[in-house]
Amino acid sequence: MQIQTHRIKTIAKKHLIIVALGAILGWLICGFIAGVETNSSASNTIANTLLSSVCGVLMSYIVYFLSLRLDQIFPWTTQLTNRFLSGIIVHFIAVFISTLLLVYSYNVSLLNQVDFMELHKNDFIKFAIILLIIMLIYTVIYFALYSYYSFASLQIETIKYERKQIDLQLNALKSQLSPHFLFNSLNTISSLIYKDVKSAESFIRGLAKMYVYTLSSYHNKLIALNEELDFLSSYLTLIKTRFEDKFICNVDIPLEIKATQIPPLTLQMLVENAVKHNQMDLKNPLQVDITYDGHYILIKNNITAPSHKVNSFNIGLKNIKERYKLLSNTSIAIIQNEQFIVKIPVIR
Repeated sequence: MQIQTHRIKTIAKKHLIIVALGAILGWLICGFIAGVETNSSASNTIANTLLSSVCGVLMSYIVYFLSLRLDQIFPWTTQLTNRFLSGIIVHFIAVFISTLLLVYSYNVSLLNQVDFMELHKNDFIKFAIILLIIMLIYTVIYFALYSYYSFASLQIETIKYERKQIDLQLNALKSQLSPHFLFNSLNTISSLIYKDVKSAESFIRGLAKMYVYTLSSYHNKLIALNEELDFLSSYLTLIKTRFEDKFICNVDIPLEIKATQIPPLTLQMLVENAVKHNQMDLKNPLQVDITYDGHYILIKNNITAPSHKVNSFNIGLKNIKERYKLLSNTSIAIIQNEQFIVKIPVIR
């Protein structure tokens, strides 16, 4: 309700300014052209003032609506010259003809001036010259204000974009620092330390490497694919240590695309998504394949029985979708049939 009220006030204020400036401008132009008639009656002076004000308001609204239309036909950003010249010419012709018709109708219909055009020919020549100068000045000022507001809007959108990007990256970090994941990791270390010291040591190193990568890369919008794959290798070590033969992961990414970029934690989050949402055992292991089809990186996993307990922050696929949309104006593709497949666009 408050937003709508503010919008109504803004619109009313805008139209009030248009009417006031138009009336003043029309009166000043008329006064400059005709001069001050010392022998004019009070009624004629009032009538001329009203007519001048009406003409000025008409001029203002014609210019205002034509400006909006021309902005659509000839955008300033792509057709600066066309927009500048068309603004001057179209505004001049439209305002001149409209004002001429209004004044002509008033003088011929109400004042019965049959020879109106002959009497006021010089006045309209003066008016045409003044109007052309005014349209030139108006177009320059309009362009300056348009540029200013466009720049301000761009700055606001940039800040919003940065804020959203930071929120997404912090959410990705949040999933990696989740108490559930840390609890499972500590339980794995606890069970390994008495059975297999080397495996426990390897697990701890992998866990440390994972957190170092997470904390050092989350603030980056994009990261090299080969770095993401190195991190994924550490993460896969932890998963394989926990689930042993119940989990299988094959990574087959060609060397030529390892220099491309990817939002950090993308591959890890997709593998984690597969682990979270599927049960696994020796008879029905979870298999994840990460490959490249020439256009997309494919992350495929077989679908087993759904996991009974899914502790999720609900940010996995949605987080990746939004980050790709922000960073490259592309979207990931999700296919679910016998397998669950996520197609990740390559960012070069």
